[in-house]
Amino acid sequence: MRKITVYQLFAITFIFQLGTTIIFGFGGHAGKDAWIGELISCFLGVFLILIFIALMHMNPGLTLVQWFPAQFGRWIGTPIAFLYPLLFMYIVGRVVADIRDMVSTTILSNTPLIIISGVFVFIIAYCVYGGLERVSRLGEVFLPIVLLMFCIEVILLLGSKVMDFHNLLPVFENGWAPVFKTVYPSGITQSFGETIIFAMFWTEIKETNKVMKITILATLLSGIMVTLLDVMAISVFGDMFSGFLYPLYTLLSLISIGKFIENLQMFGVLYLLMTALLKCVVLMFAAVKGIKQLTNMKGYRVLVIPSCAISLILGMTMSKNIAEHIYRQHFEILVPYVWVPMYIVLPAILLIVTWLRQSMK
Repeated sequence: MRKITVYQLFAITFIFQLGTTIIFGFGGHAGKDAWIGELISCFLGVFLILIFIALMHMNPGLTLVQWFPAQFGRWIGTPIAFLYPLLFMYIVGRVVADIRDMVSTTILSNTPLIIISGVFVFIIAYCVYGGLERVSRLGEVFLPIVLLMFCIEVILLLGSKVMDFHNLLPVFENGWAPVFKTVYPSGITQSFGETIIFAMFWTEIKETNKVMKITILATLLSGIMVTLLDVMAISVFGDMFSGFLYPLYTLLSLISIGKFIENLQMFGVLYLLMTALLKCVVLMFAAVKGIKQLTNMKGYRVLVIPSCAISLILGMTMSKNIAEHIYRQHFEILVPYVWVPMYIVLPAILLIVTWLRQSMK
């Protein structure tokens, strides 16, 4: 039975791609040209997503973890397919660590980290346990709230007169190298490569012929929104943009209209909590569904608690501080050695193998 509507697919895809980028910003290494890096990443990300959609059409009725056994055989394809649920659980752990660090730094400085992380993971488990309907409805509810908050933020920043678009100049002050370094590999893989996870849900869409149009539209809009957020932050901070850990959160602290509308950092926390929660719920649901399909289990709910427990432990232990968590683990290890193979190399090889097999037939 197909359960996800076209609107729900758009909502969860759009918010999933925003993820934690909506508060961390994008492309700090590129400085003033970060917004250009996001636009290029979005454009290239669309081509990467088209590969995923092509694989869906070439493997009708099969999910992501079923593609590899179907094309590579059980003995080779199944171990490769198992890497994806494990990766999804690991990414949930990373987002839990993001929540742990930001919430404890900004609004709940005296609250034990295990309480912050534990409550967040409990909500993830509750949503995943409710099934696909609850996951899709979560996106349906969050989408208008996120868009409304974004519009309010833009209006208030313009009213505060803190933006100076001359800070965006000169363009390409340091050449193409910083922009290219931002685009590949992290820019393409971070939001757009991760969209491969929706191959676990595309078989559940009511109108499968609209999957490509809706996914590409959500990708373009999320890319435009992050670009606009970068433009606003750079127009305010200029060269200091790359030095902020939470540039979009800091941006909200500058809103001041008539000394009445001030201190709106909570908007930033709400941004992160909503987008991060939906991203984690989608990741965790895909992980337990993938394990269920690969092991031929009758149901996935028995996997929810142990999987969430693993992600909680990872989130509490994977890094000692935010600098190690983001800069060393993310940019130096995770992106080049995990995300590039899993999101780009393996799907490209699978596409070639699938095309060759179908051509031979």
